Amino acid sequence: MNLSAPALWIALVLVLIVFVASARQLRAPVRPHGPLSAVLGLQVIAAALLYACLLPPARQQPAAGLVVLGADAGRASAQPASEGPLILLPEAAQVPGATRVPDLATALRQHPSTRLTLVGAGLEARDRDATLPAQVHWQAPPAPRGWTALQLPADVAPGARFDVQAQARGVPRAQAELLDPADTVIDRAPLGEDGRVRLSGVARAEGRSVFRLRLLDGEGHVVDTVPVPQQTLPATRVRLQIRAGTPGPELKYLRRWATDAGIDVQMQADTGAGLSISAGQVGLDAASLARTDLLLLDERSLATLGSGQLAAVRQAMHEGLGVLVRSAGVPSAGARQRLRELGLPVQGDGASRSVTLPGDGDSAMLAARRGPLASGTLPTRDGEEADRDSHAAALPTLEQLALQVPATTALLHDRSGAAIGGWRDAGKGRIGLLPLTDTWRWVLAGRDDRHGELWSDVVGTLARAQGGSTAPWSPQPIAWAGERQALCDVRAPLQVFDARGASVPLIVDGGTGSARCAGWWPREAGWHRLQQGERSYWRYVFDRTDAAALHRQGMIDATAQALATSAPVKAQATQPVPGSRWPWWLAFVLCASLLWWLERRPPGVARTA
Repeated sequence: MNLSAPALWIALVLVLIVFVASARQLRAPVRPHGPLSAVLGLQVIAAALLYACLLPPARQQPAAGLVVLGADAGRASAQPASEGPLILLPEAAQVPGATRVPDLATALRQHPSTRLTLVGAGLEARDRDATLPAQVHWQAPPAPRGWTALQLPADVAPGARFDVQAQARGVPRAQAELLDPADTVIDRAPLGEDGRVRLSGVARAEGRSVFRLRLLDGEGHVVDTVPVPQQTLPATRVRLQIRAGTPGPELKYLRRWATDAGIDVQMQADTGAGLSISAGQVGLDAASLARTDLLLLDERSLATLGSGQLAAVRQAMHEGLGVLVRSAGVPSAGARQRLRELGLPVQGDGASRSVTLPGDGDSAMLAARRGPLASGTLPTRDGEEADRDSHAAALPTLEQLALQVPATTALLHDRSGAAIGGWRDAGKGRIGLLPLTDTWRWVLAGRDDRHGELWSDVVGTLARAQGGSTAPWSPQPIAWAGERQALCDVRAPLQVFDARGASVPLIVDGGTGSARCAGWWPREAGWHRLQQGERSYWRYVFDRTDAAALHRQGMIDATAQALATSAPVKAQATQPVPGSRWPWWLAFVLCASLLWWLERRPPGVARTA
């Protein structure tokens, strides 16, 4: 047992007193009538009992509950009463009498306890791996008001559409707006009953940009705004093979769009009497299909496929080929049979009906969504104005055939949200049905932009998946400045460059095994370049002040998960407390009384004894 300085001095004084008293007894000319050994022993015992009276031995008792205050602790309910110390994490506001610690693990190490009360918005990333006591009570503040969830858009090619999905809380009759880097609204939509919303934009030139997602209340006041990073990558040339039973305007404008979009097009259309028109080398053998990313058939060409061609298409589809069947008319029994053999049974009588697809919103938002015209596209002011007017025209209704594909994912949606067509996986590839017959009407109405957007979505959904990215991935979808970010699948030396060009090498943690993860602590917000070997990738880092509600909700969700999955310490934490002095005082009084009696008893008592 380690003695403190006061205890050591008290012990030394008592030893000195016993030594002096014993020497006095031994040197006394007249010794007490009692046995000398008993007197000397009682002096030692009395000194030990006096020491125990002054400094009673400590006993172990269950540790008092620990109260830890974190971020937003002042917005939580009343602070719980506790016999233990009050601890402040670095992000907590100052409280008189509380002790500040650098992290939760330090607090639990300095103040062991079996009960922990956490007050505040949750645990920061540094504290979520701490080993927690057996009993943890979390006293959280009210839920944040604003954007609480954000799904970042995927990387797309120039001209492609990207989607932004988000969820907000605490704002009735709210509306969401997506703003481009020039702070111009490009999409707007009301929030659903669950607070979710989905907006979209059109990617422009290659590079990186930051859009903004704005939340408005019922009166149009801005409640919250979060950045939306978007990256536009160079387009990968898609190889498209088209086989049609007859030429027509749908085929004409589809081919024109594909050519303008940089797609390699091979086309063949039968004209009757055994004749056909074609562009490029068209074949349905295994070698040709292996060089094709998307095969587009109509119901007539599908019905005429031979058994060998059908087997080749089926095999190529399982190896990654995408197949799209475009219905220009009611499919025959043979076409339906071919669809079943390809794994896409079709229901419905094929009756024609009109369908309206989602509109664009106001003309100003549409113009902002399209972006500036390319230099030299329209050399005159009148021509530019005419182009703007044509692209602001209302979308014509289209013809849809009553054909449904059960148990599939919708290929498109109409204005009411009903599914149009559908697709499903087939091995490594996909197969889909599009029952629209006249999308070319949009081009004639001056809406070639929406015509291209529709077909871009369809082709992007069904075309053969390109080679997967070798970029390091992270289990955390959003990176925050000042918080640890794990980057996994690191297969080459990895360095991170911030906006100022400063680089930091990242080391793979051997404990992560085959995942090969490295820890990264970004200090600044903005785009960061990840250099892995000879290849570069980009990742955006958020500033918590730019998305306070989103960061706070992320803390809440991560804390709830950490508390649910943590393995609490089963051993009961104890702490030493001073024992009771009364038993030691009583023993000391009895011992001292006996010692006094032995030293002071009358001589006659000894003779009688």
